[in-house]
Amino acid sequence: MSLSVTGTIFHDKGKVCFHSFAMEQGRQILSTSSVPRSHRLPYWRDLVCDTFVDLACDVSQKTDFHGEIEHWCGRELAYSKVRSTAHNVMRDKRRISRSVDDHFLLSLQVRGNGSLLQDGRSAILKPGDFALYDVTRPYNLMFDNEFEQLVMQIPREEITARLFNADDLTAVGVCGSQGAGRLASTLIAQTASQLAILDEESLSQAQTCVLDLMANALASSRGDRSETKSESQELTIKRILRYIDDALSDPSLTCEQVATANGISERYLRKLFQAKGHSVSEWIWMRRLEGAKGDLQNSRLKHRSITSIAYDWGFKDAAHFSRAFKNRFEQTPREMRTGLIAH
Repeated sequence: MSLSVTGTIFHDKGKVCFHSFAMEQGRQILSTSSVPRSHRLPYWRDLVCDTFVDLACDVSQKTDFHGEIEHWCGRELAYSKVRSTAHNVMRDKRRISRSVDDHFLLSLQVRGNGSLLQDGRSAILKPGDFALYDVTRPYNLMFDNEFEQLVMQIPREEITARLFNADDLTAVGVCGSQGAGRLASTLIAQTASQLAILDEESLSQAQTCVLDLMANALASSRGDRSETKSESQELTIKRILRYIDDALSDPSLTCEQVATANGISERYLRKLFQAKGHSVSEWIWMRRLEGAKGDLQNSRLKHRSITSIAYDWGFKDAAHFSRAFKNRFEQTPREMRTGLIAH
């Protein structure tokens, strides 16, 4: 198996230092082993931020810190195996405000124990357990001893297509020792281990199964088993969500229009959405706000006015858009854009 060597640069009191890592057939292997001990933590923070999202790292114990990340990409999903001594990582509002990242992460505990905090919930993860978290909201990960985790990066649309109530399922620990949790945990680990040898079609099918099992296990962990949708309902919902996303720029988009276009009654459409805690109009507004947020954080679109971006996403009133945006993201559109341009 061929290896190539590349590297990363960090600064040491004015000196530029270069340290290498290996790249093996699309797999990056990044480690603190070649970095002086006094620089390992800031170097590790850079590795973590480059692989995942902008985070703060803290080591509470006096220890000889070391860490390693193996990173693979598998079509829609990215996988990383993280091994490290004890430390904590934190994602706060300041880092989120200057970020364009918009996806979910799933952490599967492989060795040691970990804790995940988000949205007022706490998940304690033992080997085999996993939990989901959203990088657009603050979270903490805490590890009191040496650990190993498998982390999946999942596009937002892959989560929202399967879980209407994803916001209520962050930092919810799924037990990997039995039932749906065990099936999902096992398939996640096995798929990651076979990335290098699976052909494109097999990998796509495996990852679809991973996401479906993960969503089922999360719903089951919160007692939502009675709300598990049939296969035909799943297909209907996915079709509806795709239709809504394609029609968001239409300011006249209504529940009636969505139902008619998808060949179902308004009553059934509302039932599908309300079973997961969202009305159709709430879902449309949420998707429009998320789309506008992405454009405001895109430096390539900074020449576009905020009002123009709002209209592109189907909003008809700039003041109404600004109020809804602040309620959703705790920042005005201008504050979010200013934060991006300032950096």
